[in-house]
Amino acid sequence: MTHAFSLSFLTILVSAAGALAEQSGPQPPRTWPQAYTVERDDTAGLLTLRTPYYVVEQDLKKGGAVTRIALTHGKAANLLVQPVETRVQDDRGALLSDRWDSAPAVTHRREGLHEIVTVECGLRHPDGRASALRVKTTLQYRWGYVKIRRQLLAPTGVRVREVCPLATTLAPSLSHYGYRDGRTEDDGVPPFSFGSNVWGKLRLGQESDKGLQTRHVPRSMLFADPGVEGLEWFVGSDLGQWDLQLAGRRGQGRCALQASENPAGLALSIAPLSSGDEGFVLPEASVFDFYLAVPILDGRAHRPWLHTSFNRNRGDWVSTDAIRRWAEKGIQTVHCHNDGDYYSDGLFWRDGSYPPYPDMERYDKVLKDCRQAGIRTATYFSNKELHPSTKEFQEHGEAWGRKNRKGELRHNFYRPNAEFGAQMCLRSGWLEFLKFSIDRVLQNHPLDGVYYDWNVALWCGNPLHETGAQPAPAKATPANGPGGAAPAKGHWDIDELLDLMEWTRNRVGRDGLVIIHNTTTPMYATENFADYVVATEWGYRKWTDRAPDMQDLPLEWNLVSALPRGVISYGTIDKNAPRRLHRLFALEAFLGGVTPWPASEETFELLPLLKPLGDLRSYRFADWRNQAVRLSDARCASAVYSRAGEAYLLLANLDQSPREVTCVLHPDKLPHPLTQPATAVRLPAPTAPSDNSGQQAATVVDVRQLTGDGAKIAIPGDDAVLIHVRQGP
Repeated sequence: MTHAFSLSFLTILVSAAGALAEQSGPQPPRTWPQAYTVERDDTAGLLTLRTPYYVVEQDLKKGGAVTRIALTHGKAANLLVQPVETRVQDDRGALLSDRWDSAPAVTHRREGLHEIVTVECGLRHPDGRASALRVKTTLQYRWGYVKIRRQLLAPTGVRVREVCPLATTLAPSLSHYGYRDGRTEDDGVPPFSFGSNVWGKLRLGQESDKGLQTRHVPRSMLFADPGVEGLEWFVGSDLGQWDLQLAGRRGQGRCALQASENPAGLALSIAPLSSGDEGFVLPEASVFDFYLAVPILDGRAHRPWLHTSFNRNRGDWVSTDAIRRWAEKGIQTVHCHNDGDYYSDGLFWRDGSYPPYPDMERYDKVLKDCRQAGIRTATYFSNKELHPSTKEFQEHGEAWGRKNRKGELRHNFYRPNAEFGAQMCLRSGWLEFLKFSIDRVLQNHPLDGVYYDWNVALWCGNPLHETGAQPAPAKATPANGPGGAAPAKGHWDIDELLDLMEWTRNRVGRDGLVIIHNTTTPMYATENFADYVVATEWGYRKWTDRAPDMQDLPLEWNLVSALPRGVISYGTIDKNAPRRLHRLFALEAFLGGVTPWPASEETFELLPLLKPLGDLRSYRFADWRNQAVRLSDARCASAVYSRAGEAYLLLANLDQSPREVTCVLHPDKLPHPLTQPATAVRLPAPTAPSDNSGQQAATVVDVRQLTGDGAKIAIPGDDAVLIHVRQGP
């Protein structure tokens, strides 16, 4: 025991010392990778890996399985109800698992900021009896995610019915989910399918909610306690591991998400092989790469993100005076966005080209004027597009391109004979050229960072991108691809997208600017490196004559509130919709802790509401789903800003007509509970439009009524009010 304690203490000491050395000085932002602290306690049987934002535990007496994931600023004590285990059903139907091995071999080493944990154990019966199968698991702990490799080792000739590299039960609070379909054009999906998330809900006790059953392993699954916290799983770039490795044909797996009563939670199993009563011979070694990721939450409310963009505009660059007016309104960031020939003058920034304009000094002038005004700047890059006019496309387009099964490239057109570029795959030389292209721009111009469009992993059928691809003996055909390479097993470029995001954060620095656009495909793992996210450009129901109820907004509206999000109104609100919908869009954005993107006039009209709070990042935010405030009207909603000793209640009316609502505050349910609320004041309206005057002076609200049966609050139509509640002595 003394020896075990010494080893444990040494591990803590060494890891903590490294972490402190890395974190000396001001606390880095959540986007900046930091060292883990590691504690190994052999007596308790726990290996604990911790950052300031989350903790992961592995049980050394249960096959080294991950048994706990918790977020420092989350809600659940553990996002896992059951361990993350490996399960196999043998040819007789017996269930084997690594978590029933009570003495796995577990080793640990550090590589820079990353922790590498290796677990070797046997797959055992529930009573602990050994089987012939073994599994080696390597867990690489990186910033916000764990990259996991499972190697299943079997003697020659072993037959099984099911192989499940991941099975667990999730906390029931993770009731909202999205998955990216694992089907391809081989299964009838259109070529070049974008693979937007399919969204669902699975709430215990809600009979109308349905789980998920699919024979094709999804490429990713994202789970959320909306506005609070989340967890995600996704496969590595080599999709053949999950589609073809065990059965030799697609559609032989099983992914199941279903409600579990004992224990209470959401049972998740992901099996690349699930054959019922039929046995399949296992390879002597099979490999499965996948990831677990969490959103990095810092527990603080976000300032509304006020953003706009500029381009060359026929040479009429944005003026110094216009930039000064941006700053006066509160614009924080801008980016240059000029990826198409919108003005039909041939002068636009072709993806992958440099320099884009004959008057680059004017471009630099805009950037310098923005910096002088305190506005941070970025420039647009597409992670998937390379313009055919570039030398790089002409030399490498076929080799780097994202291709379908016929060997065709996909070109993105915005009008006939005018295109943004051809789609590339990051699992090729395109990744290194893209890094070179980005670095070249950042070196030569006074930018704070980057704006990434198409920041998403996509399926690709180009066989040249697959490890160990061998030329086919026959002459090249469209099905075989360039160079006569054998047909691709299929891949996507998620490993490479993560590589790009980590490289980007390092390239722009801890205080640099990273903006990413990932409509319909949010990912915690990539967003952890970003300062801002742009979302909801397309893929959801159009707003035509009314704003949707808050519960009908898409999950990605604010996801889990990990970072400032910009929700795009121009792709959401129908062009013929009444103008008031833009105000309601801004109101619903504020209730979710996000901001219309780009910042609209309605955004600036509502901003003064939040001015009395001062620095929003000194508060915790709870969105419209908060349990602290109850309103009597279904077309009204609330959000909460809370800190020690006080809270601000944002109450909004989403109807044109004024409403008087009964408002009840449960002070014990605030993010920072108030034990003895002493005063409540309705703050004066910041503006007084002629048709909607509101209230022009602060008025006292009876705090006993507010925290009792409810206080009556009048809210103007299409507007919001702010109530300030203070703790007593």
